[in-house]
Amino acid sequence: MEKFKEKLQLMRAQVEEAEAKNKTLEDRIAEMTTDKINHEHEIVSLNNKVNFLEEQLEKAEKKMEMLQSAEAKGDDISKENDAAQRRIMLLEQELEQSEKSLKEMTANFREADVKAEHFERTAKHLEAQGEKYEEKILSMEEENSKLRKELEEIQSALDNL
Repeated sequence: MEKFKEKLQLMRAQVEEAEAKNKTLEDRIAEMTTDKINHEHEIVSLNNKVNFLEEQLEKAEKKMEMLQSAEAKGDDISKENDAAQRRIMLLEQELEQSEKSLKEMTANFREADVKAEHFERTAKHLEAQGEKYEEKILSMEEENSKLRKELEEIQSALDNL
């Protein structure tokens, strides 16, 4: 009887441990989901920035072409051309940095997504395991109840002798 109680307590402790681990994993999943959403927002923002910079680059290139064709008109136009070329270089550098940042964020997003999927699978497995332990405990409690009734019947039979 004592062994049964100890086993029952052990199983309850295992269930509590599994539930605590499940809660920790669920919290981690929620945190990773939040990170995933933040990464998605950042990716959208970077895509918008890339598009804006590409438009600016196109405008600057068109302006540079106009300035180059009008270069013969004087030094003032030449100065504008130089400024436009510097602006194009800066925009190209900024575009490259934005594209690099976008690639890094995409990689980070994919990695976070894979981790979230892994934690979700682990959480499901632990939930299933917890349910199995709970069913086992209920079964053992029923068996314990039956054994107690049998013990009481045997004791009453012995007392009647």
